[in-house]
Amino acid sequence: MRPRVVDLRVDELDWEPLGPPGLYSRLLSRDPETGARTALQRMVPADGYTAPDTAHYHHTYEELLGVSGRFSFDGRNWVEAGAYLFHPPRTVHGFASTVPEESTFLSRVGRQLDFNFVPEPEQDDLYLAEGALPPRAPVALEKDAALQGFAPSRFLGADVEARVLSVDPETGEGSAFVRLPAGWQSTTTALPHYLEIFATSGGIGVDGAPAAPGRTYFFYPAQDRINTLEAAEPTLAYVNFGGPVGL
Repeated sequence: MRPRVVDLRVDELDWEPLGPPGLYSRLLSRDPETGARTALQRMVPADGYTAPDTAHYHHTYEELLGVSGRFSFDGRNWVEAGAYLFHPPRTVHGFASTVPEESTFLSRVGRQLDFNFVPEPEQDDLYLAEGALPPRAPVALEKDAALQGFAPSRFLGADVEARVLSVDPETGEGSAFVRLPAGWQSTTTALPHYLEIFATSGGIGVDGAPAAPGRTYFFYPAQDRINTLEAAEPTLAYVNFGGPVGL
């Protein structure tokens, strides 16, 4: 099980090399048993990074949020700050990957990541290598689509605006952008499933303490106590949840 993580100062973490030249990571949380993890990753062409030149798929889901720079898996659709991708297990992608500039993205996977290469893909858009389409289908949203469509909602017991990005209709597991208004304060103290929060702008204070500067990260396992969270200023958060949260 992933451990509890509260108010992790993401911008203060060191960049750790991942192996391939020019690829770095800031690990935010990880399940030591399954390898499921969330990490901020950085690709630097000037340091020798080159994108994979062959399409591939994984046997776990892969979920990405663009944070800075720009890159593409197909040479047509660009992942920039605010863009969102969800690849269910066995989704073939990476048909014409390109990283023309230094880029960072938040990466989530459901277990240890494997690579299965497809030298001759059947098409040049997302498709499943095998099996039936899963309930939570592939999603590819460029920033202009991902950051539109907010609607009034409630999150952790208080009013917000939310933009659901993808959700499993059977389990309720999913992801969303949530706008916390100035003065927002949570009242929910626990959930029956995991909750993950990555504050991309603004800030989230914890138990009456002021928000830390820069980006912060939280992970609450199922049934774990949720701190009293507050937003003194308008805050945009990327939220992942293991079941229904009312959004």
